[in-house]
Amino acid sequence: MRKSILNASLSCTILLTLVYCSKTPEKPSSDQSVDSTKTTVPVIKDSVKTSEDSLALKVKDYINSQYLKPEDLKTIAPAERKFNISEIDLNNDGKKEIFINFFTPYFCGSGGCSLALLDSDLKLINRFTVTRTPITIDSKTENGWKVLWIQDGNAWKKLTHTNGKYPSNPSLIKATKETPETNSIKIFESNTSKAYSF
Repeated sequence: MRKSILNASLSCTILLTLVYCSKTPEKPSSDQSVDSTKTTVPVIKDSVKTSEDSLALKVKDYINSQYLKPEDLKTIAPAERKFNISEIDLNNDGKKEIFINFFTPYFCGSGGCSLALLDSDLKLINRFTVTRTPITIDSKTENGWKVLWIQDGNAWKKLTHTNGKYPSNPSLIKATKETPETNSIKIFESNTSKAYSF
């Protein structure tokens, strides 16, 4: 009899062990806390994808904190808060300057749009008003800075850096018979620049 009781006990123990071990663990309910050290890290949706995107975040901060006044920001509708950027070394110092193109109707008129030119440390070099894009940039320099060209119909306007700045209103520059180099760089050509919001 003892032997049959022992066999029954052993069988029950084995059966309980098998049932318990094969049971899947329960998921914690939504009101139970979860140990965050044991969970996977979620993918960040707004992660920076390129160095241009990283720069755009810095430019966005600059626009909101330094370039525009708080009262300006209040009047600009969210749909109008767009810009493009383009980097190019204009003075051959090995550091790229940054053009900001504000291309929405708030910043544009019949003669062109507003742009800004910053140094590599996000310090303002130039504000441009009434500027048509694309901007064409020669490899040749005058006064240590590359020459900028704006096309106005069939004519060209030459913007030369003088006394620390380019002319701020290209619409006031007289057209020239000169033309840019054939291998010039063009920035802000239609639909080729990524748009960012601020």
